[in-house]
Amino acid sequence: MEKLLAKMYEQSESKAEKKQYRVLNALKAAAFLNLAVFYFLYNINVAQGTNPAWDYAWWQRLTLWSIVVLCGMTFSQGSNYLKWGLGLLGVGTAISLCTYLFTPQHPIYFGIFTFLGLAYLVVQPIHWWLQKSPGSCGWLLSAIAYDLTRHLTDGVIIWQGKIIGHLPSFLYGDWNVWLGLPGAEFVSLEYVPFLPNIFLFLCGLYLFQFMSEHEKGQAYLKKLS
Repeated sequence: MEKLLAKMYEQSESKAEKKQYRVLNALKAAAFLNLAVFYFLYNINVAQGTNPAWDYAWWQRLTLWSIVVLCGMTFSQGSNYLKWGLGLLGVGTAISLCTYLFTPQHPIYFGIFTFLGLAYLVVQPIHWWLQKSPGSCGWLLSAIAYDLTRHLTDGVIIWQGKIIGHLPSFLYGDWNVWLGLPGAEFVSLEYVPFLPNIFLFLCGLYLFQFMSEHEKGQAYLKKLS
């Protein structure tokens, strides 16, 4: 099994573009720093009761979205995603355990690190296949898929503001929390499920690919290196 996994990831990595784009990497680092600042202020305002009514949801949501998109855009710069994916899953598990033990009133289950670990492990072996699609087509399909699945936690599929389908209740429960189908009693301060966020990750990946495929995009990317 180990040899099979190593072969899968080695083959996919050998085709990956390793050029580094420092500005994109800096933006990704800034997004993670922004997340750290958010939790620092959340701890002061909400956890410690200084300002329990603090409206933090929009800041957290935008920060998590930016991290997912930027990690998708910088995906082709990395390597050894088997190691990175498992490591991030470990970090996510440690965060969940610590919040469960020390701040049970503000737990974090299946947060950003757990999602990124899953995304790296899933996307890396099929990256060569994903690249067969033109960047514009891949981005459009990923954006549509994200829009269709972003309300799965509410049990519905929405398209252009209209409910076009309901998911059966038996799909929701603790076993599907990671996927984006949590039970009614599930609570997490930071929740980044696989669906719909894998499609947001792919939007970032295909946006970078689209820019790489066109002369103007390549010129812009040179400014980011």
